[in-house]
Amino acid sequence: MNDSANVDIKIPLAVAIGWGVGTVVPSIMFNITNIWLMPYMTNFMGIAAAAAGGIFFVSKIYDAVTDPLMGVISDKTRTRWGRQRPYLVLGALVSALSILALFAPPSAVTGDMAVWYMLFALILYSTGYTIFNVPYLAMPAEMTQNFHERSFLMSWRVTAIQVAQIGALIGSSFLLSIFGDDREGYALVAWIMAGLIVMAGCTSFGMTAKARFHEVPHGPTPPFREQLRTVVGNKPFLQLVGIKFMMLLANSFSFGAYAYFVLRVLQETTDTMGYMFIASTSSALLAIPIWLRISKLIGKQKSLMIACSILALTSASWLLAGPGDPLFMILLRPFGTGIAASGMLMIGQSMLPDTIEYDRRRTGLERAGVFAGIYTTAEKMAYAFGPALTGFLLSSMGYVSGTQGMAIEQPESAITAIYIAIGVAPGVCLLGAIYLIKFYKLDEEKLRATTLDEAAPA
Repeated sequence: MNDSANVDIKIPLAVAIGWGVGTVVPSIMFNITNIWLMPYMTNFMGIAAAAAGGIFFVSKIYDAVTDPLMGVISDKTRTRWGRQRPYLVLGALVSALSILALFAPPSAVTGDMAVWYMLFALILYSTGYTIFNVPYLAMPAEMTQNFHERSFLMSWRVTAIQVAQIGALIGSSFLLSIFGDDREGYALVAWIMAGLIVMAGCTSFGMTAKARFHEVPHGPTPPFREQLRTVVGNKPFLQLVGIKFMMLLANSFSFGAYAYFVLRVLQETTDTMGYMFIASTSSALLAIPIWLRISKLIGKQKSLMIACSILALTSASWLLAGPGDPLFMILLRPFGTGIAASGMLMIGQSMLPDTIEYDRRRTGLERAGVFAGIYTTAEKMAYAFGPALTGFLLSSMGYVSGTQGMAIEQPESAITAIYIAIGVAPGVCLLGAIYLIKFYKLDEEKLRATTLDEAAPA
């Protein structure tokens, strides 16, 4: 393996765009389920809020096993299309099927059967997400060893995420207004999203065919337990996992309460949600080049702290919102959220291949899949606790589930619970993330100084 093989080689624009397009798959899945699935289960399938949160939690525990396993599988894969790329297509197909299972269930699925059905549908969802996302996140560490080139690569991922939000969030909001905010409307939206997922996975597979992956050493691979022990010894990686967990837990609370807050508390329509997603997507796209410049000037650590601070303040401002607020005041908050989320995504994701490169320089081993598997497990655990805690919070404060949509009258205590989920809980989590970021010290200089013979402490 040649350490300098692709350190200074720039990633072709078409390859960077192609890899970025791949994130449309998990982005659509993430946004559709985290915005609409809890309200869909509680308001159209009659599943109690606590049970809905429990279903999320159990399905994510399943991920705790499958993600690291998928990392090992992808690292050991040898095909003429590469180690990771074949899983882009397979993962996209399974993911598309899971979206149809979640939002287009048979009409006979009601009552207690609905709980078990949604649990198995979410396990299918988790399987598809894992098959796609673990190899996908492992690819950047193999595509380039250049510190800032990874930020460039991640900028295309953030761009693709915003494009995916146009389809997943903006599109679904307006489509539900057109098709009808009912089970039939959700089913039609699911078919459209499933088609977009398959197209994105296949496009990413095709456009990354000319990516230059650095050579993987052949020979005996250490047992997984030994690999895991070395991973645990990678301090920057463990710090990053903790940071990512707190940031995503904040997002999980926000996303889980979003539809409840807009439709129930603000008493707005799905069209308003569409306009809000336009505001957040627009600001996120505009902020990408700004965050790229900021991260080069002051470093990734400080930039990530700024992004988290902006999002914490924006989330807390929802406590001042209420029915009758003018639209421009409502849209200011998602505009700020988009700016913050853009920085958190781009910078946070670019730090993952840095920590993988740190491991490779320390050990001489190529284990991108193992790291990506553990990293995505932390992601999914955050999205296990977020919906579970939101569901238990709503249930404990009297939220009434049913099959009549938002027409069901809710007690004042349930409204208070929604305010807590969207305005208090995210800020608390982001303060935790900021605290952890203070201890992350892996910058470009430390990374370059790390060698197999003398691993620099980070």
